[in-house]
Amino acid sequence: MSRRDAVGEMWRYITNVFLGDAHSAMAILATFMAGGHALLVGPIGSGKTTLARALAQAIGGTYKRVQVNNETLPSDIIGFTVYSRDGDSRVVKGPIFANVTLLDELNRAPPRTLSALLESMQERHVTIDGTPLPLPYPHMVVATMNRTEEELGFTSRLPIAVLDRFAAAIEVNHVPREYEEAVVRKADEIEDSLEKPQPLSLKPEEAGKLMEAARGVYVDDSVLNYIFDVVERVRGDRRVGVRLSTRAPISMYRLARSLAFLNGRGYVVPDDVKEAARLALPHRVVLREEYEEDVSPNQVVEDALNEVPAPTVAVREQ
Repeated sequence: MSRRDAVGEMWRYITNVFLGDAHSAMAILATFMAGGHALLVGPIGSGKTTLARALAQAIGGTYKRVQVNNETLPSDIIGFTVYSRDGDSRVVKGPIFANVTLLDELNRAPPRTLSALLESMQERHVTIDGTPLPLPYPHMVVATMNRTEEELGFTSRLPIAVLDRFAAAIEVNHVPREYEEAVVRKADEIEDSLEKPQPLSLKPEEAGKLMEAARGVYVDDSVLNYIFDVVERVRGDRRVGVRLSTRAPISMYRLARSLAFLNGRGYVVPDDVKEAARLALPHRVVLREEYEEDVSPNQVVEDALNEVPAPTVAVREQ
């Protein structure tokens, strides 16, 4: 199967079960191709879990889900060691060892659990009783946050150290009525498709090769400078209280390459950078307290994109 055919197959499957929001489907696929983790933010019942399950099926990978609450322990996600009476021991691997691990309502997790999660998201391995264990390749954490509950005060904000590990934050909203009607009519079919293994020809190792191919997308120096100009503009915004880390431009760079790859191009254009910025930056923007009621992180990013001139030089395909 060619790369184009493989990408097309993944796209068709995801959009056949996650209806009416092609932007979110493209965003999560681009995040996966970039080797990053995704945070899905939206109201209850908007399809966040369906999107994560669809991605796992599309890559032919394993999928595990954890319903996070304030009593979730690190071992509930990472795993633990079982000791027998005769002194033998065995490791019970947790849900984090799936190709796609969904952590539902992550902002309900206690601090200790969030801290334990950082190792897996950053280092691509976990440590159980002093023994480092590699995670499968490819591997992706998809976490959800229900925006409605956050606004009502039932959940806590995630620490910036945790947010910074997510390459992208994706807004998932309720779809218009015509798509909702299609979801209702196809609800049984969609559920069956997600529950039962699908006859897809793609395997996780082949999806991994696509990720490696996306790394070969050409990024012109002018485009790379554009990435840094946007990041520096956000860093210098008087409304921002915490400086963006280097993970911000890294995420933009990788997402821009993946978006170009998924759109059939071997080079990145400024529009790829703009879309990457909208995915990679808002969840990392911490506003100063005096601006929180008047402006949103999304607006800060849009202001930067409007003020920083995009490069107009020609780019070449490698």
